[in-house]
Amino acid sequence: MYKIPANTLFVGKVVEYMPSCHSTNDSARELLLQHDTSEGTVVITDNQTAGKGQRGNSWFSAEGANLTMSLIMKPNFLTVSKQFYLNMISSLAVKRVLNDRLPDANSQVKWPNDVLLNNRKVCGILIENGIKRQFLEHSVVGIGLNVNQKAFGLATATSMSNEIGIAFSLQSVFEKLLGQFEALYLKLKAERYSEIKDEYLQNLIGFNQWRKYRSEYVFDGQIVDVLDSGQLKLATQQGDKLFDFKEIEFIWN
Repeated sequence: MYKIPANTLFVGKVVEYMPSCHSTNDSARELLLQHDTSEGTVVITDNQTAGKGQRGNSWFSAEGANLTMSLIMKPNFLTVSKQFYLNMISSLAVKRVLNDRLPDANSQVKWPNDVLLNNRKVCGILIENGIKRQFLEHSVVGIGLNVNQKAFGLATATSMSNEIGIAFSLQSVFEKLLGQFEALYLKLKAERYSEIKDEYLQNLIGFNQWRKYRSEYVFDGQIVDVLDSGQLKLATQQGDKLFDFKEIEFIWN
């Protein structure tokens, strides 16, 4: 069970806890069918059996070790053309939590919205939006943050506990994450877009750095911007190029 946080105005004031579920995003979308579901409702589970990631990937989380949850938001102030700002604030909220709990570790955002800790994935985010005309009617913000998990099937994954050698209180991390998300969400509602994007870019892997990427071929590029649409803008030897989510991948070596 998770207690309602005292440090937020509306995010997490309703917590739907399920000991086990297939996907918190799916459960959150079912709740949205009830018209009285309030903004800021959180669906959280200790055991997600069919978690989803970007590009149709699965997201595995050890039972009772991590935070696997979805936030129900109603950002009807946000146009479809600016929907990527939800990705920005979600990854930044996680990044701020990591800065607070592991100040000596290297945490960064990997476009579009993974968060890495010491160059290994610690958090995945999946946002599913409902659209009405040119605005977002609702959003389900799925967050999987590895907190206390010890073993992973991939060498590219880690947890907060693995990096520092101590176990964290899930309730404490939960409250901190919701507080940071709400603060950034209110900044977004106030249309402080440039502040949000500046913070996102400053924490983005590859920003103003030459790195290798693979699209149709391997090339050197430097991230110079992320458009409101979420497209990645890279400077290359052939000039500036734009890439959508599935059109490019990072090469780490």
